[in-house]
Parts: sequence; C-alpha cells; structure tokens
Amino acid sequence: MPTVAEIKTAARKLPVRDRADLLVDFAMDDAVQKEQLARLRAAVAEGIADHAAGRYIELVTDADFKAFAADIKSEGRARLNSRK
Repeated sequence: MPTVAEIKTAARKLPVRDRADLLVDFAMDDAVQKEQLARLRAAVAEGIADHAAGRYIELVTDADFKAFAADIKSEGRARLNSRK
C-alpha cells in the first residue's frame, strides 16, 4: 500500500479538475468530517484558553489595526529576507 507522502505526490500530478473531485470526495467522508470537527474544536478551545490567559491583542481603532498589520508585514518580510 502506498504511503501518504506517495499519494500526495501522485495527487499533485493530477489535473486540477481531478484534484478538485478528490477534495469533494474527502470533504463528504464522515470520518474526515469528524476529524475536521475535532481539529476545529481543539483550535477553538486553544483560542478560548489564550483569551482567558490574556494572550490576545485588542484592536479598537483603525490605527490599531493598521499598526498591527504593519507589524505582521514587517515581520514577514524580515523572515523572507533572512532566507536569502
């Protein structure tokens, strides 16, 4: 039986229409839906715990948002530049 890595490699070689069909098939699979729901619930629980512990940023004004976005942009560019 092929490994997951082998299946992923083979799937990437398929035409986009076929990959989209696979995506639909997986999305309708009950076991896949249960796994996705479990992951979503875990992510929500993590977010609730972070909020309860004070690990969040409050963005009230447009200026707050713009500053936050500028920080993300700057950090991302720095990370990209460090790879060169």
